[in-house]
Amino acid sequence: MTHCTAKPASFVRRSLLAKGCFPVSLCLCLAAAGFAPAASAQQAANAAADDGFSIAGSVRARAELLDGQFRAKGPDYEDIALFQTRVEAKYRSGPLTLVGEVMDSRAYGEADNSPVRVGEVNALEPVQYYLDYDLGGALGAGSKTRVRVGQMRMTLGSIRLVNSPRFRNTTNAYLGVRVDRKGSDGSALTAFWTMPTMILPRTPAKVYDNAVEIDRNSLDQQFAGLFYQRPVAGMTIEGYGYYLHEEDSPRYPTKNRNLYTTGTRLMKAPAPGRGDFEFEAMLQFGTAHRSAAPGDTTPRDVWAQAFHGEVGYTFDRPMSPRVALVADYASGQDDSDKITRFDQLYGAIFPDFAPPGLYGPMTRANVFAPGIDLSAKPGKGRVWLTYRLMQVPQPNDLFGRSGIRNGPSHNAGQQIFARARYPLMKNLRFEIGGALLFKGDFLKYAPTTQNRETTRYAYTDLTFTF
Repeated sequence: MTHCTAKPASFVRRSLLAKGCFPVSLCLCLAAAGFAPAASAQQAANAAADDGFSIAGSVRARAELLDGQFRAKGPDYEDIALFQTRVEAKYRSGPLTLVGEVMDSRAYGEADNSPVRVGEVNALEPVQYYLDYDLGGALGAGSKTRVRVGQMRMTLGSIRLVNSPRFRNTTNAYLGVRVDRKGSDGSALTAFWTMPTMILPRTPAKVYDNAVEIDRNSLDQQFAGLFYQRPVAGMTIEGYGYYLHEEDSPRYPTKNRNLYTTGTRLMKAPAPGRGDFEFEAMLQFGTAHRSAAPGDTTPRDVWAQAFHGEVGYTFDRPMSPRVALVADYASGQDDSDKITRFDQLYGAIFPDFAPPGLYGPMTRANVFAPGIDLSAKPGKGRVWLTYRLMQVPQPNDLFGRSGIRNGPSHNAGQQIFARARYPLMKNLRFEIGGALLFKGDFLKYAPTTQNRETTRYAYTDLTFTF
């Protein structure tokens, strides 16, 4: 039997499997499977029909353009081409499923000082390789439990804190163990322990060259948590708690974050002819350093908050038009000794704000963004139009991905974003979108501002699936 001898702050993986830990977890999963009750004859027959090998994937080509840079650094104008190819192989035999996925994400045409980084480029990378085992009703009559071991994508709840992006050109992955239990009452519980994947390479020159380098997992960075969801009186309520631990390694200094993030979410899904809503509150505490600089060795208390609120109505009319009032808030760094800037962990900035890539000025930190969302479903397509007023709660702190701080006011500007999606045929989808960012005084007159003009952004892509 292989023994797992993990050392703190040690490098764990550059090959496809964490040294020693994966075989042990695999053995534990198979042992646990022995406690699962036997499936009925009908269940076994249904499972057998799905047994065997399958392969699926997609190819996406995207063009992006940005004019009127909002960042402190970067070209005033830039256009790039992004390509993403993914192939997923799956083998199923009864309760056992084996999955492997390779993704190739590349960018072309970047300027010398382009902001393109690991969110856009991760060439020829094995992003998923895991074993999934169905334990059936082992944890209660009428329940369903699955155990997953290996490197996997992971999305939880609203995806504001845990996400594997679909719009972004690269994805997040997590190496570890995940257990999902669904109860007969509609409840769902997820428990996980992982080592989040660090996308490599990280130097701009190698990113611009689309260099191939296997990503890194390490015990230097661990992410674990619990997520619970259940239906209540036509609504859905969620509660969760996540823990992130990180420490420096010789090549990769960190902020030594030891963060606890807890939250709750209450929502009612949209439906024609009725109102809907979503409210999510997040609280973050623990310790961290202010920066990853080698000389910053002082742990500081963390106390930060974030909130999302949304109230909408879908009309029972052709195209199901929906209108919603929305607001997002996340605390920024104040003048105290504590760290009060919210950390969005592995969460998504889109669709709450705007797409990443060349654009995506807002993140879930130091932001207050009230606005309006409009959407409709013309035929087989979908269209969205959003407006956001961008406010900076702490003007001396960084705003989003701008790299700008110390602005003269709280007003970062106003954003209008629109997109449309339409299936051209069964396996081919077209999407187009764009944004206008009318800069406020914060982005216009801060000391490091380089461009005061309105930011214009556009993208278009084609996605072929097989």
